[in-house]
Amino acid sequence: MGSELVSTKDVYNVVRRTLEVMDAQILWHGEITGYIFYNMLKAEGLYTEMELAEFTLIGMLHDLGMIKTGYEGGIIQCENTNIWAHSIYGYLFLKNLSPVDDKAEIVLYHHLPYKLHAHIKCSYMKITEYLTLADKMAVFLHMGEDREGIDIYMRQADGELSAKALEVFQSAQTKFNILGKLKTDEYQKELEGLFDRISFTEKQKRGFLDMLIYAIDFRSQPTVIHTMSTRTFAIELGRIMRVSAVELQILYYGSLLHDIGKIAIPISILEAPRRLTEDEMQIMKEHVVMTDKILRGVMDERIVNVASKHHEKLDGSGYPKGIGAAELSTLERIIAVADILSALYGKRSYKESFPPEKIKEILLEDAQQGKICIRVVQAALTHYDEIIRTYEKQRDVTMERYMEIVNQYDSIYERFKEFDRTEMIV
Repeated sequence: MGSELVSTKDVYNVVRRTLEVMDAQILWHGEITGYIFYNMLKAEGLYTEMELAEFTLIGMLHDLGMIKTGYEGGIIQCENTNIWAHSIYGYLFLKNLSPVDDKAEIVLYHHLPYKLHAHIKCSYMKITEYLTLADKMAVFLHMGEDREGIDIYMRQADGELSAKALEVFQSAQTKFNILGKLKTDEYQKELEGLFDRISFTEKQKRGFLDMLIYAIDFRSQPTVIHTMSTRTFAIELGRIMRVSAVELQILYYGSLLHDIGKIAIPISILEAPRRLTEDEMQIMKEHVVMTDKILRGVMDERIVNVASKHHEKLDGSGYPKGIGAAELSTLERIIAVADILSALYGKRSYKESFPPEKIKEILLEDAQQGKICIRVVQAALTHYDEIIRTYEKQRDVTMERYMEIVNQYDSIYERFKEFDRTEMIV
């Protein structure tokens, strides 16, 4: 694992820090839920460490749909109001974007009371019951309930929780002292140890990060393809300029993660139907600082630098640090051009895509003014049609996924309304 550019533990820590930037309560709730879920599954002794790690990440990300639905009012309010919306979006992100698509239904049904389970078919129903209990436990712990209060709830939770889930939790508590470890940082060390011991494949690591980034992008339709386009342009420019295989990997991860800090930017600014005001622009610029905050000390420094320097300019007029040419590597110069090309070619809430000749004119003018690298721009202009063809293939795939998620959400939500009516009858 030591020779990997990105380790499994790196992916886990990026997930943690992203949830923390979203809302510290969401991180705490996800981590506690994931830890309880992990211990319940471990107590059964039926799963490999790789499977336990996958299930634990699912537990941590079970409220990922809140990226789309919003999380104002805190975790408790979100967990008790419109519970289907974030469950459905979380399911759709896992189903359509992640390497654990076959297990996505665990998240879809985690708010469904046990008494209604007879109305559905799910391959992972037992495990869903465990996640439901872990989620409830995390909510009670957040509310400050003590062990006695939790025990009283569990005895009275007839119809809400399965007897099997209650039995497995009690077994896990006896074996592993879950509640005791949650009072210290021991549980965090245990989770870090799990992800340090296992090694996801490169496809799995990229898949989990893809899902995280695209879930963030899917908050706003105008920006839904921006990460994909920037990544595609950066990789294509890297290949044209004959950077090494390792450098292509650095470009891949750096461009994929370059806007992860936008999770901290209000949707009203991301979707503003006009050019941003000066104050709004200052807030928008903070996304680069947040990107650095999430990645620094977790990912390889070269990846962090590619991601966090994509708005810097050779003449020092960029942001957030205003550094110049001497401090910008070839890869960092490539991501800067790729990001500009993405912005010019893509549609925004306040503009249409620029025509090719205008895009080329702007790139060349910026290069001649010493803002961006002339070598990278020449590569982009010389191979422009080839780069755009590659991008448009990827764009179609990404937009198909986006529309599939939107359409599936509507149909699933209608089905879940039936559960509300059924519960009233039951």
